[in-house]
Formats: sequence, structure tokens, C-alpha cells
Amino acid sequence: MSCSNKIVTGEELIQIKPNVTQQLKKEKRLVKYSSKPNPIKNILLINIPRLTIRQLNDEFQSTLSLGTQSKPTVKTHYEIYPPLGLLYLSSMFKEKNNVDLQIFDMHLNCIQMLQKNTIVNWKKVVDDAIKKYKPDLVGISSMFGASFEGTKFVGETIKKHYKDIIVVCGGVHMTGLANNNDENLKFADFICLNESEYHFLWLVEYLNNEKDTLTGVVVNNKTLLRNEADLIPGSHVVQDLDTLPIPDFGSIDLKNYYKYGILSGAQTIDYDTPLATMQTVRGCIARCSFCAVRSFNGLGVRMHSSKRVLEEIDLLYNKFGIRHVDFVDDDFTYDRQRVMEITDSIIDRDYNFTWSIGNGVRLGSLDEEMLKNMEKSGCTYLSFGIESGDDEILRQMKKPLTLEILREKVKLLDICPKIYYRANFITGYPGETKEQLQKTMDVAEKYPWDWNLFSICKPLPDTDLWNELLENNADFEGVGNNTDQDYNYSSYEGKVFNDAGDEYIFNTSYDFNLKSNFKNNKNLNGRNVVRAVKDFERIVVKVENHAFAWNCLAIGYKKLKQYEKSEHALENTMEIIKKNSFWRKKFIEHEFLIDDTSCTLPISK
Repeated sequence: MSCSNKIVTGEELIQIKPNVTQQLKKEKRLVKYSSKPNPIKNILLINIPRLTIRQLNDEFQSTLSLGTQSKPTVKTHYEIYPPLGLLYLSSMFKEKNNVDLQIFDMHLNCIQMLQKNTIVNWKKVVDDAIKKYKPDLVGISSMFGASFEGTKFVGETIKKHYKDIIVVCGGVHMTGLANNNDENLKFADFICLNESEYHFLWLVEYLNNEKDTLTGVVVNNKTLLRNEADLIPGSHVVQDLDTLPIPDFGSIDLKNYYKYGILSGAQTIDYDTPLATMQTVRGCIARCSFCAVRSFNGLGVRMHSSKRVLEEIDLLYNKFGIRHVDFVDDDFTYDRQRVMEITDSIIDRDYNFTWSIGNGVRLGSLDEEMLKNMEKSGCTYLSFGIESGDDEILRQMKKPLTLEILREKVKLLDICPKIYYRANFITGYPGETKEQLQKTMDVAEKYPWDWNLFSICKPLPDTDLWNELLENNADFEGVGNNTDQDYNYSSYEGKVFNDAGDEYIFNTSYDFNLKSNFKNNKNLNGRNVVRAVKDFERIVVKVENHAFAWNCLAIGYKKLKQYEKSEHALENTMEIIKKNSFWRKKFIEHEFLIDDTSCTLPISK
């Protein structure tokens, strides 16, 4: 297998910041082992849950109180993403006969337990996994802030109870924290930075005395180094992605993942559709201040060829029975010719196959011919990073988008109505005024999005925004990542660095959501009622007391002449607002009509 052996340093260096580099160069002296490590023969890679322990416990309590109709037993309540990064790592060891590598998807395991009404005890889950796989080394993937609590718990548990096991961490979030010298990472013996197919492989080879140097890692446990000079600052960059082996899809039960949850981009397809993810692009041409892509993947865009992409699609379709793929690329449409080659070839194959891009596409990169080809080839869902309705905020965010570009490109969406379009917006960006925030709401309502996603600005480690706040805001020490799906402000654990204040930003964002996605939902108001009903059915499964969603279902079912369902939805709406003052207040504030003469609120008709 050929590969790029370039070690990138200096200005081309990915993600290794000066403070880390200087730390790695300190005291290049001989370091003696406290005890010689055992050879690494068994490796266990763990995909950490994206749910916190508190959330899992809350879900279990919900299960006990609600029985078989509870949220956790319904697969649509959860997002299930196969651990694609770990599949890439596994593929790098296929030819190493002296090492056995296994993957434990702890996220999937916990969800399976919830759906069986079994309480989730993370300590027991970790103990059971260690006893089953008997690893010499455990690799933990932490891609998002939402999974850091679990990463830390698993790492600390292993180091406390299984002292001989080497713990290695990696992923986007871990890389960002490591580059900021975060003290919470001491549970890891090593941290693999950035894209780690080779960083991790070389680390294992180094520990097995098959290699003399290390690169792309931060070493917390210096006793595992033969010499401090063995550590070479820098990161390895695979310039030709086609030289990487195809992800080891067979290392997990991929064909059955769809039985336990969905992908965000797959909500428009039938829930009994076998699904998977693919990554065909690394990096993004944009330089958004809030995004960690450039600090993790480096400058520019690297792509798999269209031939390689189609080879993976053929494998997933023919060998694993996959019928829907969500591309997790950050810049799928960067190369127009490549997109046309991929979509043309999918059309020629005439597969029973659909695909989506839930991660996001640059709206400015689209044109009519490309979008039509995407629709014809089976694209069902696209997500766009619009972020703001104000040109000045877009400039501060360094978005490659203006309101003028938006006005021109958004006209394309009506040409391909089979595709579901979601617009992503950021609220509470530092320095954003209330007037600028209102402009964002105006854009959300004005254009033909099927859904608007409002996310409160939370700086991610080692992004431009994070570093600017560290430098200029004395109160900023890094923020946690709240993943609570509840709508009450009391459950919000983040902090907004905006003069309007945390509570104002949170409540305004939620009201934007209620107004644009529910009361004024374009599909519900006639454009595509069936699509609207499917959205609201999905919501009441996740948040069963969402009175706005039930009222929208009452309206939608009635328009579809499904009168019995409409009556049931209306009864649920009335039952909720009788018991819940929050929802009574929201119905009045938004003047959302309820089609029930028994309703005593000033909004009945």
C-alpha cells in the first residue's frame, strides 16, 4: 500500500500550536522506563456515547414511568452514526498479523440497553468490555464536546482499575483540547492529534519496538518513551486520500445499525432503510471562525477521487446491503466535476439507493445542473450553513456567504423540491445585537427552507473564535457543551458571550424555532403537508409533550383528511396545555390557533 510519507512542519503544520511544539522539544534527555511495557497484541477501540450519564439515567427513568411506549424504546429517538473514524483506523491494521484490533461501539451499546429497559451503568459497561476483549491498549474516540464527559470517565476508570492498559485518545475535540494544554487530559497516556490513521499505527509500532520515532502525538506518560528525542513535532498529512484503505466496514455490525436509530440526514427516508456514512472530503475551503475543521484537517481540501467514492458505494450496497448513505463531508461540492462524475455514475447504476449530506453544503457552490443531478441520483436531504441574516456578522464569522449570494442561490431550491433543505443558524455570536439577531429570523422565515436549526454559539476548542475569546475576554476559560434536548432554560448548561445575556439568547432562539418551524411552517401551510406531518411525528416521539408539534399534527392530519388522527392530536394538544403553564404561555405569546371550541385560551377558533 503506497502512502505519502511527508512529515509536515513549519507553516504547513496541521494543528500543532507553538505552545505544544515547545513543550515537546523540552529536555530531550534519555528517559528510563519505570517498567518495560508488554507488547501490544490486543487493541480495543471505543466509540464514546454522545449522551451524558445524566441523560442516559433520565432516559431510563422515563422508560420506567412510560412503559413500552416510552421514548427510549423507539429507535427514532436517537442518532446512530457508525464510528467511521475507528473503521479507518481498523483498516490500517488489516495486514498486521501480530496485532488483533476490535471495535466496541459504546454509544450503540448504551442505546441498545435503554431500548431493552436496562439501566446503563458505565462502570459495568467498561468492566464488561475490558473482560471480554482483554486489551493491552485502549483507543478512545472523542469527536464532539458532548462525548468528553464519557471519554474522561472511561479513561479514568481504565487507569484506576486496569493500570497496565495503555490509554490513547483522539478525535476533533481531543485535538483541540490538547493544543490548549488542557489539564483534564491526564488520564490518557497518549493523545493522537488530527487525522490519525498513521499517527495511531506508528504509535503502536513504536510501543512494539518496530519503529524508532513518534509524530502527531502528545505524550502524557513519558515513561513509555525510550528517549524524549524520539518524539518529532508535527503531523503527518495524507495528501492522496485514495492511498488510504477503504474503512473496515466489516469490523462492526454495520448492516443492522438502522435498527437502533437514524442519521440526521436520513429523516426523510423510511426508518427501515439500512444506512451508513461515508467521508469523501477532508477539509473545507471556508475559514469560519467558529469551526474546527481547518484546525483539525488543515488548510485546503483533499478529496477521494470519484472512482474511489463509487467503489465504496458499490461495496456498501452489494456486500453490506446499505440503501442510504449520509456523506459527512464538510465541503462535498468543492469540486464540481467530481460531483457530476459521482452523481452521473450513481444514476447509471440504477441502484435502489438514496443519499444525503447532513453535515452541510456551501450554498454558494451550487448551480442548477449540479443540483438537478444530485436530486436525480437520489439526494434526499441537504443542510446549509447560513448562520446569520446580517452581512456584518457573516463577515465577522468569516463565512464565504453574503446576503446577495444567498438571494441568488436560494432560487435554486424550488427547482428541486424532492430534496429536503435544512438551514443552520447560529444565535448569540459575540457582539451580535438584538437587531442583527432579528435579521437572522427574517432570513429563516423568508426563504424556502424545510426546517431551520438555531444553535446557540458555543466556542469550540482551538477555533479562531475560541482563541479570540481567550485573548480578549477575561471571563472566558473555555465552555462546556450542553446537549440537553429539553426546552427549559433551567436545563441549559452553556454560557453565551453576548451582551444580550444567556437567558435572552436562549429564549429568543427557542421562540424563533417555534415560530418558523411550527406556527409558520411552510410545508404545513400548503407546500408539502405530507413532509410536514412526518417532521412533527418525529418530534412527538422525541418530545412527547411538545404541544406545538401536536397542534401542527392536528392541522396537518386534517388537511390530509385523516380526521381520526387529527382528533387524537388535538386531544393531546388540549391535554398538555391544561397541565402545562409553559405551553399555555407559548400558545398565547405566538397567537397559535387551536381548532377546538372547548379551548378557553384566547387563541381558539
